[in-house]
Amino acid sequence: MARRSRVDIVVDVLSALADRGPMPPTRLATASNLPYDRLRPILEALEARGLVRLSSMGGRRLVELTPEGLRALEELRRVSGLLRDLGLA
Repeated sequence: MARRSRVDIVVDVLSALADRGPMPPTRLATASNLPYDRLRPILEALEARGLVRLSSMGGRRLVELTPEGLRALEELRRVSGLLRDLGLA
């Protein structure tokens, strides 16, 4: 099985949030098929860019997709599809 690129991983993370809504980081790791220790730096990078927001609700940490994150996901999907169509991905 081929390894996922960082772009593929980011698309998987953002897609999980878009499809399922806010969730705890550990559940997001499972939904994205990543170990939590690999997800953590990706979440930090996405949060720094304003694509996800980390919040607390009832003592639980949650990750949620921002409007900017949804726009980025749509663009990443479009570009990824174009690259696949051209045989470049």
